[in-house]
Amino acid sequence: MFRSLIAFSLQRPFVVLIMALLVIGSGAYLTPRMPVDVFPELNAPTVVLLTESPGLAADEVEQNVTLPLETSVRGLPAVRRVRSASAIGLSLIWIEFEWGQDIYRARTLVNEKLSATRDLLPPDVHAEITPITSITGEIMLLSVSSPEGKNTPMELRTYAEFNLRNQLMAVPGVAQVVPIGGALAEYQVQVRQDDLQLYDLTLQDVVAAAKQAHTTAGAGYLTNVNGLELPVRQTGRVRSAADIQGTVLKKVDGHAITIGHVAEVVLGPTPPRGTAAEGGRSAVVLSVQKSPGTNTLALTEAIDAQLATAKKTMPAGMEVNPSVMRQADFIQLSVNNLLLVLRDAAIFVAIILMLFLLDVRTTLITLTALPLSLGVALVVLWAAGMSINVMTLGGLAVAIGELVDDAIIDVENVFRRIRENAALPESERRPIIAVTFAASNEIRSSVVFATVIIVMVFVPLLFLQGLEGRFFRPLGIAYIVATLASLVTALTVTPVMCRYLLAKVRANGVHNEGFLVRWIKARYQPTLKWAMRRGRMMLAVSALLTVSALALASTFGSSFLPTFNEGTFTVFLNAPPGTSLEESNRMAIGIETQLTELPGVRAVVRRTGRAERDEHAEPVSNSEVEVSILPGHSRRDVRHAIDGVLASVPGISTSIGQPIEHRLSHVLSGTPAAIAVSAKGDDLAVLRDLAKRLEGAMRAVPGTRDVNANREVMITSLPIRYNQAALAAAGLSPADAAEQVQTALAGTHITDVLDGQRRIGLTVRLHPDERRDLDSVERLILRGMDGAMVRLRDVADISLERSSNLIAREDGRRKAVVSCNVKDGYNLGQVAEAVRAAADPIVTAAGCELNVGGQFEAQQSASRTIMIMGVFVVLIMLMLVHAAVGSLKAAILVMVNLPLSLIGGIGAIYLTEGPGFIANTMALIGVSGERYEAPVISIASMVGFITLFGIAVRNGILLVRHYFDLIAEGKSLEETVLEGSLDRLVPILMTALTAALGLLPIVFAAGQPGSEILAPLSVVVLGGLLSSTFLNLVVVPAGFYLLFRDRPLPMPPEPLEHLS
Repeated sequence: MFRSLIAFSLQRPFVVLIMALLVIGSGAYLTPRMPVDVFPELNAPTVVLLTESPGLAADEVEQNVTLPLETSVRGLPAVRRVRSASAIGLSLIWIEFEWGQDIYRARTLVNEKLSATRDLLPPDVHAEITPITSITGEIMLLSVSSPEGKNTPMELRTYAEFNLRNQLMAVPGVAQVVPIGGALAEYQVQVRQDDLQLYDLTLQDVVAAAKQAHTTAGAGYLTNVNGLELPVRQTGRVRSAADIQGTVLKKVDGHAITIGHVAEVVLGPTPPRGTAAEGGRSAVVLSVQKSPGTNTLALTEAIDAQLATAKKTMPAGMEVNPSVMRQADFIQLSVNNLLLVLRDAAIFVAIILMLFLLDVRTTLITLTALPLSLGVALVVLWAAGMSINVMTLGGLAVAIGELVDDAIIDVENVFRRIRENAALPESERRPIIAVTFAASNEIRSSVVFATVIIVMVFVPLLFLQGLEGRFFRPLGIAYIVATLASLVTALTVTPVMCRYLLAKVRANGVHNEGFLVRWIKARYQPTLKWAMRRGRMMLAVSALLTVSALALASTFGSSFLPTFNEGTFTVFLNAPPGTSLEESNRMAIGIETQLTELPGVRAVVRRTGRAERDEHAEPVSNSEVEVSILPGHSRRDVRHAIDGVLASVPGISTSIGQPIEHRLSHVLSGTPAAIAVSAKGDDLAVLRDLAKRLEGAMRAVPGTRDVNANREVMITSLPIRYNQAALAAAGLSPADAAEQVQTALAGTHITDVLDGQRRIGLTVRLHPDERRDLDSVERLILRGMDGAMVRLRDVADISLERSSNLIAREDGRRKAVVSCNVKDGYNLGQVAEAVRAAADPIVTAAGCELNVGGQFEAQQSASRTIMIMGVFVVLIMLMLVHAAVGSLKAAILVMVNLPLSLIGGIGAIYLTEGPGFIANTMALIGVSGERYEAPVISIASMVGFITLFGIAVRNGILLVRHYFDLIAEGKSLEETVLEGSLDRLVPILMTALTAALGLLPIVFAAGQPGSEILAPLSVVVLGGLLSSTFLNLVVVPAGFYLLFRDRPLPMPPEPLEHLS
């Protein structure tokens, strides 16, 4: 097939070149139109059920709301995990489906179960499915503030809630906009009990009258009045507090008693569950979340345009800050950095080609493979519906040095054969097309086999599951497609360009080779002869180096992903559970003000508690602070400064993450931390004690930081226990009493009043002065059936006690979760194992179930998959190499390149990951007395080894396959090894150096946005290529000579007809 492809290309060069131009043009046209994002779409199909349960305690929410809903959805097909959180007045259930399930089908299934379960829920409980959003969907945080204090918190929230939010929700691609802070307006009927007694009225009378204060009833129309049809309009709507005040309750002696006689009616703020601030100043913060699959950059531009329009009609004194947190900035910076890396890599490749070939024409032919391969890859990615992101660009960046390898091998061989042909007498010279065809066909099998092996080593990435699969699969696809495209280019476009551009190459001579090539060969030949005489020693030294490298690698740690450089820190502040919103706000303002003054900090925005539409059960004691960093400042220095501020605040637990990073952790374990230890059981008291002991044990583990128990914690509550006999004596039922208390304290929501775009609630409750403290509650007046009035304390036992604040569940069982992050200088794998060792005996002794999750769990899963699939790939590689070279001994010799590449890869990690080579080495051997800081192998590093193995084996195939070609020509073994090694020296060095130096810009960009995952990968490939290439050029020839020196020469492999 491939032989025919080369022949077709040389016979129809015009068709091939036109198709090549079309490919490049298509890639250039489609690239600006492809969606751009920071990462591939990472969404696990998750449906979130949010249920508001006003007035219910956490345990009541669990029993009456969460359990019925949770039970109904757990049996749905393809459900992977069901997590829930029951808090005061709120139930949240996350139903996670298997990866790859259709989210819309999943929502339909959940909605059917929800409809069937609604009748089991308490009255006045509202359950809904939240909108579909992406994991990395919080693309922007906006703040609305009044810098000069001209606008009240209620005015800020009213504008943000009903004007700005509606405008943003109208932008295509915006899934949800969640405002928090300020004060939502509400018509409040604040009743006084003394006035009720004076007019012999009850709270229920006021509720009933308030319901009559507002109506939107129509009156139809008059059909024919003087020839006109007249619609009849009524104005029964509430327009102001005065309309409510004037609503009649009853008439006494002809005088109307109105709501205004027994209550104050004001337009005031609703009782808040969350606050927000910017730079220590009260503000409204809006979280903008995108729909899955939306182009973040394009959506951000559309939002900016909408904000520019909104500012024209914004009330005076208000200011919108759209730069609190913008994911687009990180994406743009990452993509730009990678594009620069691609450019620099192409320049390095061109320099290497010129140095070795010293010919502009051959360099031009070889470089043609770059735009063609990249163009094909981009067209395929577009057709597959994939986006341009760090991982797809990373796959192309890692491959860029290898995309010219097949073309290098072809051009070098064609160039050499054409010069040899030109040296023949004119009568013996063959046509240029025949020479090109023969030369291209000569290396065809080696190139095809080598490329297939390179593609094969990336197959394990395609089998990764879960979040790690969503991360690395696009990198593997981009790499595989680009590499296969480079093979097709080498078999089609490259021969055609050689035919035309190399037609007038002059005869071969020693000076036709460049100075660099002659210099290298002059030193390589005696080295090779020396190595051939010492074959056993060379193999022994290689084995010793390999064993030493593996021993060194056994001291390494592991991690899931490297730390990202997002330009923003997320600081979590957790006050003691039960802390009031006012106290949490006061404490957070002090910390926020200090953070604002730190050098290198651009902006600080805080959210305390929970917003109304938020999908997290955040208590009012928790705050989340976004600290954005000024460009050019060290994130490490800013991080240390933040740590210093937090360390000075006693009595709170804190943790620090980054916006995208902590959301990835949240989807893995339900907590925004790298390691999450969960203990599952049924007894809350046992779990509570267990979490406390786990927290202490984890704090004692070296390398842990930000240890935080997200456990079910007891807070002070005020239960009301009714006395049935006392209630009956007063003519009250428990339901009557409970309803009157609910209206008095929590209030009864009457209706929503429409005022233009605004929706203003109307609520009846007692005056704030009469629901201020415990004594006020005890003094509440209840009215029985016969009009008898009684104080609440006379019919109920009212006393403070401790109760649950939050009950977490997973897969049908309650759980306590203790999470932590990893200190600088430690690694995820070793810390997680130490945490597991510390937690296991504690949890087992309590009879509970232990699970260590988070990034550690994903790292273990990915490592396991790569290792298992890697064994299969190595076996298949051995079969392919055997098919290519025709000898099992020679195939095993080629596979020696795998351990040879390990030497450099492991050495490169040791040199770059530790705090310093000399200091860390002294610590490793126990000389310095300092702690040895284990270098880290991440999943990205493992992908680097995968890349490395393919390239290393390819070089071995090129060498050994050429030996067999020379043996077929009748050369002796010594001549074969010497001549074959010298013939393949240049293409092997060129392919290795282009692959290695193509990665050099990524290594230099380590730590920059966009290079976090690619830099560790590139370090491994760079180090491994250096060791495998130079050892391959010595060890493999020496080993080949040793294997066949005292045996009959191996027969060359038969032509592979299935490839022809």
